[in-house]
Amino acid sequence: MCPTLQPPKMTFARMPNLVQTTSLALICSLTALSMGLAHAEPAVATKPAAVQKKADKKADEAQEVVELNDQDPTVKAAIKKAQGSLDEFLKIHATNDPNIDVESVRVRLTEGKVTEYVWVHPFEKTADGYKGKANSVPSRLKKLPIGGQVSFKREDIVDWTYYEIKARRMHGNFTTCAQLTKAPAAEVEALKKSYGLDCAKNR
Repeated sequence: MCPTLQPPKMTFARMPNLVQTTSLALICSLTALSMGLAHAEPAVATKPAAVQKKADKKADEAQEVVELNDQDPTVKAAIKKAQGSLDEFLKIHATNDPNIDVESVRVRLTEGKVTEYVWVHPFEKTADGYKGKANSVPSRLKKLPIGGQVSFKREDIVDWTYYEIKARRMHGNFTTCAQLTKAPAAEVEALKKSYGLDCAKNR
């Protein structure tokens, strides 16, 4: 189950699987990033109890579905674009610019034959790659708790994002934008207003 938007005190949110896309799941994919909680517009309407309960049930039913469908052509294109612009993002991450907040990467992690894509924040470079903390609750990786330490290589990074404070704009997040192509227009607009995620500008 994924909660509705919470005050900034809550850093993490459960991240449901998103192959079977629902409005609730898309909101959760963004609130899994602490930027969404720290910088979202406060006036975000919550769903009526009955609607919320139905949406939560759908999200729970989708828990056994692979979170990110990396075989979807739109998602493949999003990953390619994110990896193609990764150098620019890593340079921004290294500047420690006070106007840049919550730089995060979405990473391909595996346990045996199981693969899941997890947002990681904060993260830092190491001698042989990167390390950071899982910023969402894995649904398929049984050994990784929320906030758990992960190590990964550059080639494992499938997406990146950061929040530009003065402009109130979220950059990157290409895989979420790919998933938003299946969401209702009203939901896309609400996310744009609340999080500053304008997928049209991120193309």
